[in-house]
Amino acid sequence: MTVVLRARGISVDVAGRRVLDAVDLDLAAGELVVLVGPNGAGKSTLLSVLAGDRVPAAGVVELDGAVLDSRPVAERARRRSVLTQSNEVSFPFVVRDVVRMGRAPWRRHPEASRDDLAVAEALAAGEVHAFADRPVTGLSGGERARTAFARAYAQECAVALLDEPTASLDIRHQHRVLARTRERVDAGGAAVVVLHDLGLAAAYADRIALLEGGRLVAVGPPRDVLDPEVLTRVYRHPIAVVDGPRGTLLVVADPAPSTSPTPGALA
Repeated sequence: MTVVLRARGISVDVAGRRVLDAVDLDLAAGELVVLVGPNGAGKSTLLSVLAGDRVPAAGVVELDGAVLDSRPVAERARRRSVLTQSNEVSFPFVVRDVVRMGRAPWRRHPEASRDDLAVAEALAAGEVHAFADRPVTGLSGGERARTAFARAYAQECAVALLDEPTASLDIRHQHRVLARTRERVDAGGAAVVVLHDLGLAAAYADRIALLEGGRLVAVGPPRDVLDPEVLTRVYRHPIAVVDGPRGTLLVVADPAPSTSPTPGALA
């Protein structure tokens, strides 16, 4: 497979603390990679570096074989879309116009002829057409999250970088967002997605990258990375992984762990 995004030796310091340490990661066309790990592991920081929104203290990111920083901002915006955790819109734009903002990188470009169709497809992908003419400031948190996803979807980039796109969504829309992303990937795109739900990661990822304390603990297929002993140690909480229906993996956390953790696992 062709590598479309490559990170080598990525280190990031914040307020004198190293939050990413020598991280290497590849993303190939046709691949969905999910970043998982406990709070503060460095997932969102790594995604921001991959997007070119944060300059690392060390290391380099390449997009299509060229150093990311060497590409003009407009060119990056046509090649990769970014959905961040914070999607607040201060002005009362209607949802349809917010989604159309995703087409901005294609202005004065031949692909601009697809604007109307791309917006319509994005409204359907995010299931926001029912409130497309309402101001975004009057939406619920979940509706805003779906609108933000639709805006990024309308951008129609080959590489999608999504930071916790399911955080505010109900179960149906969590799966819908990831299924639409999966469809784009299967059609030849690529995606890096930050998730907290390990079950969703197992269901949609080709590979999972598990981070702990700014370092990659493991990278590989879900069945290889989602090891109960490793997860229990990393998350400092008892976690089991069992087979679910149709070959899926179910990740189950003990709701009432023992006050005496297994030595070496939760200490």
